[in-house]
Amino acid sequence: MQAIPANPFAPPMDNGLNNASPLNYVDVDFTYPYDVVLTANQFLRDQTISTTNDADFAWRALVIATMTGAFNVRFADSQGYYLSNGMIASANLIGDAASPYPIFPEIIIPAGGRIGIDIQDTSGAGNTIELLCRGVKRYRIA
Repeated sequence: MQAIPANPFAPPMDNGLNNASPLNYVDVDFTYPYDVVLTANQFLRDQTISTTNDADFAWRALVIATMTGAFNVRFADSQGYYLSNGMIASANLIGDAASPYPIFPEIIIPAGGRIGIDIQDTSGAGNTIELLCRGVKRYRIA
């Protein structure tokens, strides 16, 4: 894929960002949601978000779209490797739809892979949670 030349007469902000896709790939914005309703202090292990088979997923950000109480969470990549050595409190995952919690460097989840989740309610009451795994589907082009 060739880079689109910038307009030399336009200010830099009007030229946009360069395509950051690797050579012979195109990145398309995509979000995988995870919705769960937890009872008081419920702990769910080995939950998964299955990715589609059409493209790899480059996971770049996490959004806590909905939560009605505090919770702890831990994520794993598609090979089962945890991304932290313990549970992380939702209060420490600062981010919303306008400014998501960044995942850097991006984590590549292969086509047909999964994102593992361990999640526990810590509010002592019922908890409705929606997490959004934001990133891009990475399609190979010929």
